[in-house]
Amino acid sequence: MKLRSVSAMAGGLVLSLCLALPALAIEMGTLRGNPGSQINVRSQPSTSAPAPSYGIPGDRVQILRSARGTDGYAWHYVEFSKSKVRGWVRNDLLMLDRGNGNPIQRVSFAPGTSAATVNGSVRGYETRDYLLNARAGQRMTVDLRSNSTYMQVAVLSPQGETLYVGTNWTGNLPSNGDYLVRVGLVRAEARRDGAGGFKLNIGVR
Repeated sequence: MKLRSVSAMAGGLVLSLCLALPALAIEMGTLRGNPGSQINVRSQPSTSAPAPSYGIPGDRVQILRSARGTDGYAWHYVEFSKSKVRGWVRNDLLMLDRGNGNPIQRVSFAPGTSAATVNGSVRGYETRDYLLNARAGQRMTVDLRSNSTYMQVAVLSPQGETLYVGTNWTGNLPSNGDYLVRVGLVRAEARRDGAGGFKLNIGVR
């Protein structure tokens, strides 16, 4: 991770320009690109924003939050694992980790239905991942019930953009493809090695 000498930008401006979403527990990723290339790490989620630093393919980062920038791209606000430098990286330059070694369960609906229910439990930084295919313009609903008040569900688009983090959501889907629905504990509870069970209802119409 390399640094360029530029003035810092006010962090509050980021929130005024885009809708930022919190990350669920710890989400990790790896920068990707051509060998020897430099990947801009920008001060705001926009291709026109200054890039006070850059990374190289293979750098590991933690995703702190995600947003759609004013330029129309999906962006992730990341922290580099080694240098602890933070900044915005465009979604197509970042390969997100898919869960934490637990198998991804594909969700399908019984004939004549448009929803399914899954049950599970997590401890610490564990997550449970569910994959389902949907089309642009369809409406997805997620409803999470848990014996832990710290349990959350995240919905990620086929492009890796975080669409929602919380417990109950209905929204229009932006594109065709496989959507990842991830259940886990918020960071503070994960650090305490908390645990909880959950029931998750997922519907697409």
